[in-house]
Amino acid sequence: MAETISSFWGPVTSTKECCEENYIHSSYIAELYNTISNIPTIILAFIGLINALRQRFEKRFSILHLSNMTLAIGSMLYHATLQRV
Repeated sequence: MAETISSFWGPVTSTKECCEENYIHSSYIAELYNTISNIPTIILAFIGLINALRQRFEKRFSILHLSNMTLAIGSMLYHATLQRV
């Protein structure tokens, strides 16, 4: 079904399909709800990073929050494009 839908990112090259239908709400975002569900994770990791820096925690806590933000942003990009890199 994804082959017949026109999208901004080109054809879907991902080998895994999630539970949402692709490009239903927008031609820019493949899986809208999976994409926006990463926003709270990014926000909470950012708040944690700010608190870790403000309270001068050990460096490992800042790295933890940065890695969580990176993971959520990567997941958001994957679900938005469904492109295999």
